Amino acid sequence: MSQPQSGTPRLLHSLKLQVRWGDMDSLGHVNNAEYLRYFEQSRIEWFGTQGVRFTGEGDGPLLLKGTITWLRPIVYPCEIEVRLLAGPVGNTSFRMGGEIVNGRDAAERFTEAEFVLVWTDRATAKPVRVPDRFRAIFESA
Repeated sequence: MSQPQSGTPRLLHSLKLQVRWGDMDSLGHVNNAEYLRYFEQSRIEWFGTQGVRFTGEGDGPLLLKGTITWLRPIVYPCEIEVRLLAGPVGNTSFRMGGEIVNGRDAAERFTEAEFVLVWTDRATAKPVRVPDRFRAIFESA
């Protein structure tokens, strides 16, 4: 993810989760699909703190693309911290960085990610301009 001028992306949200036994797969580590769910939960919670409701009405963010780089496997039991980072904002889309680290030792990084979201009118399924209040959050990063 391209970084703001300060060189360090600004943390938007942090979520600590306990890895569940059921998150594991037959290879003995957290299944790759679970990482997407961890990031999704963090995004939904952050948007909720910003007053965005996912009711299917009005407008809001829609995930267009997600890229994940797995750095090391997560193995049960483990507490993780899912971090969302502000990225560049465009006219109708914006980027969020992400990482999952050990919730008790943040130096242990499990994954890094980048997400592209498009602000969408849910009735028409067409992109619309990112609202000014979100633009300000991402531009100040």
